[in-house]
Amino acid sequence: MFGDILSISRLRMGTDGNGISTLVVFFDCPLYCKYCINDFCHKPQKPFVGVQHAAFTPQELIEILKQDDIYYLMSGGGVVFGGGEPLLQSKYIHKVCTMVDQRWAKRIETSLNVPWDNIKPVLYDMDEWIIDIKDINSDIYKSYTKTDNKNMIENLLKLRNKVSKDKIHIRIPKIPDYNTSYDIEKSVEWIRDNIGVEPEVFSYIKTINR
Repeated sequence: MFGDILSISRLRMGTDGNGISTLVVFFDCPLYCKYCINDFCHKPQKPFVGVQHAAFTPQELIEILKQDDIYYLMSGGGVVFGGGEPLLQSKYIHKVCTMVDQRWAKRIETSLNVPWDNIKPVLYDMDEWIIDIKDINSDIYKSYTKTDNKNMIENLLKLRNKVSKDKIHIRIPKIPDYNTSYDIEKSVEWIRDNIGVEPEVFSYIKTINR
């Protein structure tokens, strides 16, 4: 079993939950977001400057993660699975989670827009689900991601019934040229009413990927 990994970013603070963490970035994503900062994740077979296409066994990845074990334990950090869309490789991630030091925090950064069968393998592995929902408005979501949000919403409601609310961290971006303050407040209200958590609102940086 191999993980199709774009990059491994060590010693991260304040960006992926509490403590010092290592972010493991996976190739591939079902979304095609206008301002994607990891657009290379859609091109796993093409070489590009700065990052090498790499495949790691679970044990090889764990050996890399172990380098910062002391920092995880002292700070409450650990490993964060991101992308791209890490849930497309959830069976691999589950295997890694069963092998790591269980004192490490295990977090995943996801759009949640995958088949539910991709979520089930890691459903109870994660200490925190960091979910970027883009916008609850289906037209805004599809315009920005080129993908429908029906699946994401269904998965979010299922997840609410499967894991405790304190493990769900929902992020709602201010997306230049796509959603307004009114749209964002509608998304915030929907999350409060339907998921029962207080979402984080943040701003995307406008890029020119497409």
